[in-house]
Amino acid sequence: MTNWPEFPLKECLEVLIDYRGKSPIKSKKGIPVISAKVVKNGTILHPIEQTIDPSYYNVWMRRGIPQVGDVVLTTEGPLGEVAQLDETTAGYALGQRIVTLRGRPNVLNNRFLKFLLMSNIIQQRLCARATGTTVLGISQKALREMPIPLPPYSEQVAIAELLGSLDDKIELNRRMNETLEAMAQAIFRDWFVDFGPTRRKLAGITDPVEIMGGLVQDAVRAAELAALFPDALGDNGLPEGWEKKQVQDVLELAYGKALPKSSRSHGEVPVYGSGGLDGYHSDALLEGPAVIVGRKGTVGSIYWEDRSCFPIDTVYYVVPKAPLSYCYHLLNTLGLESMNTHAAVPGLNRNSVYRLPITFNNEIVGAFDGMACMFRKRIGYNHRENQSLSAIRDLLLPKLMSGEIRLREAEEIVEAAQ
Repeated sequence: MTNWPEFPLKECLEVLIDYRGKSPIKSKKGIPVISAKVVKNGTILHPIEQTIDPSYYNVWMRRGIPQVGDVVLTTEGPLGEVAQLDETTAGYALGQRIVTLRGRPNVLNNRFLKFLLMSNIIQQRLCARATGTTVLGISQKALREMPIPLPPYSEQVAIAELLGSLDDKIELNRRMNETLEAMAQAIFRDWFVDFGPTRRKLAGITDPVEIMGGLVQDAVRAAELAALFPDALGDNGLPEGWEKKQVQDVLELAYGKALPKSSRSHGEVPVYGSGGLDGYHSDALLEGPAVIVGRKGTVGSIYWEDRSCFPIDTVYYVVPKAPLSYCYHLLNTLGLESMNTHAAVPGLNRNSVYRLPITFNNEIVGAFDGMACMFRKRIGYNHRENQSLSAIRDLLLPKLMSGEIRLREAEEIVEAAQ
């Protein structure tokens, strides 16, 4: 245990904004709402489905407006998840089961507060002060009175900078992966939906980089790809030599298998439901890489998983008849999220998906797969690096907070890992 003095949390805070209780009125689009379900593992998960109308923001947020750097904490369902608000998320609305904390200047550093709340010491104290039988929750009074260990402010900043440097790299990799995903999707849409290269040829453009819409900057590679695209449209409205097909011609949607949490054994195989990663198991149903599609619940959600995995019975998984990368990006253009066919429980009918029209050219599909695989390789590398960085952070966090190691020792561990 540290020899840091302890103080009630309330004495270290400048602001505590509590938005528990009534839920805000949702809209189909607008300002995202930070609810307890999107605060996970020190960050805010995206995309965020719940939104409120911008005109309703000031009505709802009358208890207080968050600032950049504030820390959000889930107070139940689940208890104790933490994230820090940045320039984007500070503009979001706050939903149910969320409190926002702001440390007193020169007393409690906000970034240190984030890591402190994530530590085993504070997680145990939160649970010890919680009430409830099926769902644990902590009252505002109990939270305010909870004692926290507090080192000198300069040491808080140093610890926060060290652990934060790992988080910053994790976030950089995450954003890079988002950019790579978006680039691959933009190329797919340009080639297979808008027929951009052919249309640009028809417009008289001759520079290969421009023909490829600037999405391929290497001039040699752009010329190779541009040569694959015809310079005219056929009577069917498609580039000459292209075919009209249906989804069923390029993939099958197979049913996942039921796997209740009570039946799962300890392992490292990711389990997927329609909401995404849903835990781990010892055995795989499907060899990776895999594409999973939400069938019930979150209809039309689409996930790529490099590892062997276990899709459960709320999802389909793709059995490809064309390159898997093509199938994945194709599915992302079809608007599956709007194809709910069940009134009570949202559901996706695979036969309705099979009948959707698509365009196809075997040579272009092969060229796209080559590019998409390069993107996917980099995405996989970034993901594995993030797993390693997270493991180092999670190793250091409890040791620093308990006093098992000192700051200099932690710095040496980080330096050796980089």
